[in-house]
Amino acid sequence: MIKLKSNYWLILNYFGYFCAYGVFVPLIPVWLQSQSYSDENIALLLASAYIFRFLGGIFFSGKIKDTAYLPAMLRNLAFSSALVILMIAISSWYWHSFLLIFVLFALFSLFNGAGMPLQDSLAGIWNRQIGLDYGRVRLIGSLGFVIGVVVFGALISYLGDPAIIWVILALLVVYILYQLPTPATLPISNQQTAQAESISYRQLLSEANTRRLLIAISLIQGSHGAYYAYSTLYWVSQGIDLKTTSLLWGISVVAEVILFFFASKLFKHWNITALFTLSIIAATLRWAAFPVLDNLALLTLLQLFHALTYAVSHFATVRYISAQPDSHIAKLQALYNGISNCIAVALLTALSGVIYSYNPTFAFWTMAAFALSALLFLPKTNCGKVTEIRG
Repeated sequence: MIKLKSNYWLILNYFGYFCAYGVFVPLIPVWLQSQSYSDENIALLLASAYIFRFLGGIFFSGKIKDTAYLPAMLRNLAFSSALVILMIAISSWYWHSFLLIFVLFALFSLFNGAGMPLQDSLAGIWNRQIGLDYGRVRLIGSLGFVIGVVVFGALISYLGDPAIIWVILALLVVYILYQLPTPATLPISNQQTAQAESISYRQLLSEANTRRLLIAISLIQGSHGAYYAYSTLYWVSQGIDLKTTSLLWGISVVAEVILFFFASKLFKHWNITALFTLSIIAATLRWAAFPVLDNLALLTLLQLFHALTYAVSHFATVRYISAQPDSHIAKLQALYNGISNCIAVALLTALSGVIYSYNPTFAFWTMAAFALSALLFLPKTNCGKVTEIRG
């Protein structure tokens, strides 16, 4: 078996995963529409996918008893994801069943959704073990997303919408190939796991600032639901070609990457409350303007707001979590990912689907209202300080 330096192995892992994900997220609604599924059914599929991604992360993370098996688990999940996508592609030729596509989407979300937290867990272990620079390695994942959405989005605009599922499959196969080498250094278990398990989710949620922060970040991240599910469909309906929509998606992620790179210096003297306020105002303006702007230059400028609506709120939340006792961090991260990035996005995606079928403009304006409501739950200024929670 070929061995590869652990940091290079993880770089390839992030790149392969997010390259395929960069095609899946913006373009799978277009593929579903090409298969004649209704807007309501598309919304249900995408919303439920977030729930199953959350369940997949919880389930497969719980199956890891020895962290040395993390690379093998990631390989198995990658293979399973590709197999399900192959089944979806083949089924589109012979069966047009919403129940079948729902089951297959659920399976894909379980397998693929578990990959993201397991990658981050592996990165965290190697950060302590071999000094891996998480920020720089993770940036490669964002670069992979940009390449997926821009380069392969352009290819799909040439091949046609039915090719979307096959391009995703091809990229997942490449992702599997990237994982075939063995990392030179296997991860070693974190010795603080037992201590972390002594803190319950209920104890963590008993802290008022944690509750407020989770509600606020859920409203901000959840307000992206209409964007994730319907931005591509909306732009195409406004006469923007698929290649250009891919570029618009790519611009938003590039803005996110640039902000993450400079965030520590830019926001060194900003407190958590100020960061959340900035993100809330930006999200409200973004979703209010989204269905109104029809000028490509202004749309491009609006896409840069992704750095403020997603990246700033994520940065603020990670700063808060990092300031907590070590024994709290893993479960706080699980709460953050599960509640805001999965459940909140799922619920607001489903809601936006119902409204979008009635009036697309109202769908995005509803997201603006949810983002604005996060001002009611701003965490207090000193919430970045370490907080001990007693049982």
